[in-house]
Parts: sequence; structure tokens; C-alpha cells
Amino acid sequence: MFELPDVMRMAQQMARHAAARQVVISENVAHADTPGYQARDLPSFGDVIGNGLSMRSTRAGHFGFGAAGPEVSARVDTTATSRSPNGNTVSLEQQMMRAAETRQSHDMALSVYASARNILRKALGN
Repeated sequence: MFELPDVMRMAQQMARHAAARQVVISENVAHADTPGYQARDLPSFGDVIGNGLSMRSTRAGHFGFGAAGPEVSARVDTTATSRSPNGNTVSLEQQMMRAAETRQSHDMALSVYASARNILRKALGN
């Protein structure tokens, strides 16, 4: 009956991406001492959603972004420049920086979602 506005759908997808990336980061940290473990990461949200966006006309004169969130799988992190003597490529410092970036992305997604919700409430008079 009611469809989620595109901005809220996009914020929801961004929050899901941040949650998935946080899982991959935590797996990397958990395997920091595993011999031969290759650090993994997800592509950035912009790269992921950029591939799934297409312009569609909903009404004459209006354009919207119809994006269903594409599934993303973790890939081996090619930015890992150093290897430990046991062949592990996890850098705890890099993983902590990524965790902070991911938290910021998640917080931004929640802020966008909350702002859109508040705008809808005001528009409906509630």
C-alpha cells in the first residue's frame, strides 16, 4: 500500500552495507594471528550502489532512483601492503580505521533516515 521513499530506501541500504562491512572487519580482526589469512573488505557503498542505480521516470517531469540493494560479497583486500612472517595480511591499525569509517557511515545512514522520517511526520501533520 505505502512505498518507502527512495531516500529512506537508500539510507536503509547504506546502513545494511555498513553492518555487513563491520562483520567483515570483525572477521579480519579475529583472524589477525591466523597464518596465511588474507584480509578481506567490501567495495565502498558508492561503488556498490553505483552499479545498481538506474534512472526511471515515475511521472512526467519526475525522475527517481530505483535501486534495489545489490548483494555484495567480501573480496580479498588488495590494499594490504605488508605481510607478517606467517603470511597474514591483517593490519590491526588499518582494521580499526575502517571500523571507525564504517561506524560513521552507519551513523550517517541513520541520521538521513531519521531526518526523512521527521519530514514525513511534519508533512502529515503529526
